[in-house]
Amino acid sequence: MNSLPKTLYLILAAFTVFLLLAPAGMGASIRGLTVDTNEASAEEFCWDATTFGAFCYPVNKHQNFVNDSIAWGERLRIEDIDITHGTFGTSGPSNHVLDEGELVYSTKQFCCKYKLVSELGLSGDSIPEDMGSAFYWKLPFFAKPYIAIENDATQLSSIVCMQGGSDKKTLRTGETWDLGKGYTLTVHQVDAEGNKVWFSLEKDGEEIESAIVEADGTVESQAFTATADFGDGNDQLYFVTYVDSVFMGSVDSLAVFKYTWLVDKDNVLVIENGDEYQGLEVKEASETGLVLKNPDTITIDVDSDKKTYFTDSWYFQTSDDGKGTEGIGYILYPAMDLSNPGTYKIRGLTLDTGINDASSFGWDATTFGAFCYPVNKHQNFVNDSIAWGERLWIEDIDSTHGSLGTSTPSNHVLDEGELVYSTKPFCCKYKLVSELGLSGDSIPEDMGSAFYWKLPFFAKPYIAIENDATQLSTIICMQGGSDKKTLRTGETWDLGKGYTLAVHQVDTDGNKVWFSLEKDGEVLESAIVEADGTVESQAFTATADFGDGNDQLYFVTYVDSVFMGSVDSLAVFKYTWLVDKDNVLVIENGDEYQGLEVKEASETGLVLKNPDTITIDVDADKKTYFTDSWYFQTSDEGKGTNGGYIIYPATDVTIEAEPAPESAENELAEVEISPDETNSTADSSGSKASPAPEVRVSNSASSESDDESSEQSPGFGLLTCILGLCAVFVRRK
Repeated sequence: MNSLPKTLYLILAAFTVFLLLAPAGMGASIRGLTVDTNEASAEEFCWDATTFGAFCYPVNKHQNFVNDSIAWGERLRIEDIDITHGTFGTSGPSNHVLDEGELVYSTKQFCCKYKLVSELGLSGDSIPEDMGSAFYWKLPFFAKPYIAIENDATQLSSIVCMQGGSDKKTLRTGETWDLGKGYTLTVHQVDAEGNKVWFSLEKDGEEIESAIVEADGTVESQAFTATADFGDGNDQLYFVTYVDSVFMGSVDSLAVFKYTWLVDKDNVLVIENGDEYQGLEVKEASETGLVLKNPDTITIDVDSDKKTYFTDSWYFQTSDDGKGTEGIGYILYPAMDLSNPGTYKIRGLTLDTGINDASSFGWDATTFGAFCYPVNKHQNFVNDSIAWGERLWIEDIDSTHGSLGTSTPSNHVLDEGELVYSTKPFCCKYKLVSELGLSGDSIPEDMGSAFYWKLPFFAKPYIAIENDATQLSTIICMQGGSDKKTLRTGETWDLGKGYTLAVHQVDTDGNKVWFSLEKDGEVLESAIVEADGTVESQAFTATADFGDGNDQLYFVTYVDSVFMGSVDSLAVFKYTWLVDKDNVLVIENGDEYQGLEVKEASETGLVLKNPDTITIDVDADKKTYFTDSWYFQTSDEGKGTNGGYIIYPATDVTIEAEPAPESAENELAEVEISPDETNSTADSSGSKASPAPEVRVSNSASSESDDESSEQSPGFGLLTCILGLCAVFVRRK
C-alpha cells in the first residue's frame, strides 16, 4: 500500500474511533435538595449529608450529622460576605454570582467502631491491646473516606480496605488477596491439624507483616493487628484482621478472614491553611475539622442545559432564568456526575420516625433523586394540586400495625395498600421547536403541536400517547439541544431497539442527503432532505397508527448540514426524537408492575399500591426492596429520636467501564470489496448500502412524484460511480 491511501485509511480510522467514543458527562448524577431563589431565604442555601447524596452518610450517625452544634461530616453552604453581587434567595432572586469566599465546604471527623469490636461485642480488656480503643475517627473529604490520624483532621490516611460486618474472604494456600494501593495478603501454609494459618501482609511485593494465627475460638488468638509510626504519631494502628476459620482438606487448605481494616500508612495527607483542593482553598485547618472556600468568583450559569463545576466532579445545576416562583429567579441544586465506574447509591430525603409525623412520609422528584426531574418543570412538580411526575408516600389506611412516624416510632410494617406510588404525565416541547424558536405555521404540520406528553414510570421516561397515561410508548432516542450526530455516506446510526438511521448518498453539490429509517433491517421511512436553510426543507417527520390514535407522530429529525468533500460526504442530524410505535404498553386496573398493583389507571395518571404487607428490615446493613430496584434503607433500631429509626428510599446505579475500542486499522485491513459491489454505494468499511427504497422527499417540491423528485438529485448516480471506482481501486491495491 502506498503512502497516500494508507494515510487516508488512518485518517478515516481515527475519525471513526472518535465518533464511537461516548461524550463525557453522559452518565447519571446524584442530586442535592433543590432550592428556589425566589422562595428560599439566604440561610437556606445549605446542604448536609441528608440533603446531598454525594456526601458520606453513615445512617447510624444521623443524629450527630444533623445536629448543628456537632455537625459531623460534610456540609456545603452559600453565605453572603461580599455585597458586590448581593445575597442569594428572596432578597436577590436573580443573583447568580458567588463572590470570593461565599461558597463554603466544611468537614468534621466522626467516630466509628472497628467491625472486629462491634461484631464480636468486645469491650474493655477483650479488645486487642494494639487497637488502643474500640474506636477510630473517619473524615470524609470531598466524599472520599479517610482516617483522621490521632483524631486530627489535618493528618489523613486513605482507607485501603474495610470489610463489612457480614463480609468474608476465603483464601486457599498460595492465594493472594489484592487489598488495594499495592497492599496484598497472602496465605502461605495451613498446618496439618487445620487450625493454624501462616499469612503475610505485603506492600508492592515487600513483606511488612507476617503471622501464624490459631483459630482456637478466642479473640486473643484469632485477631491480628499491626502498628507503625506515621503522621505525627507513634505505634499507630494501620491493620486489623480476624481469622474466622481454618480448614485442611484432602485437596484444599484454606483460611477465612473477616473484619479486615487497612489504612495506607505510607501516604499521609497533611492539610494546611492556604492549600488548595479541587479548586477550593483551605481557610481553616485544625484538629477538629476543615473549612474550604472559593478563592475566585464563581458565576453560576443559569441554564438548564449547562453545569457550573465548583470542584472536579461537583457542580451547580439550575433551571432556566425565570423558572422560580411567580416567574422570578431560578431553581438551584448541587449535583455530582457519576462518570467513574462503580456502584453508587442514590438516596431520598431521610426521615426520623421519632420526629416526623405520618403525613411527612412522602417523596417527590425534588426529594428522591431516582425520580425523573426536568428542572424547568419544577413549579408543577412540587405543586400538590398539579403534581406532575412521580411521587411515593406512605399512608395509614389499616390500623393493624399503626402509622409510621411519631405516633408509633418503632412501627416498621406497611400493611396492604399503605405504600403508594403515583405518576402523572407532563408536557414537553420538542427540541426542534424550542431550539429553533418555532411557533404557529412554522411548526411542521405532522407534529400537530409544539408539545408532547411524557410520563415517567418507575423512573423510565415514556410518551403518553394522545396525553393518555394508560397508553405508553418507550422513548428510544431524544437528542439534547446541543447534541449532533454526524454520519458519513454508508454509515448507520443505531438508535436503539432495532431502529437505525442510515445515510445512503449525498449529492455532488453537497446540499442534499438521502437517508432512511429502518426497524430490524426493514425500511420504514426514506427521504431526500435539502439543507437550504429553511425548517420546512430540513426537518423530517414521520407518523403512524399506534395506540388508540391515528397518524401519531413517532419520528422527528433535522438535517443541520450536508457536506461533500474530496474524501468524505456526510450529514449532521439534530433534534432527533423517536418513540417505539410497535410496542405500546397498555396499563389497566389490576395490573402489577415491579411488585406494586395498579389501583387507578386513567388518562390523567396512574396510582399503584403494595398488594401485600411489607415488613421493613430495621437494620443499617440491610435493604428492603419494594420494587425491582428501589428499596428502603434504615438505621439500626433506636438510632432515631424517641426510640425510632431513620428511613429513606434509595436505588443503586452501576456505571460500567467502557470497553476499549478495537483497532480501527485492523478492522479496515479485513475488509473485502468484490467487483460486483462496485455499483453500490460503499462506506469506508466496504459494506453495501441498503437496497434503494421508496423515497419520501422533505423539501419545497414534496408534492411532486417520486420519479420527479429523484431527477432533482442528479448527483447521486455520479456519486455512486465515483465510489464504485474507488472501491475497485482499493481492491486492486
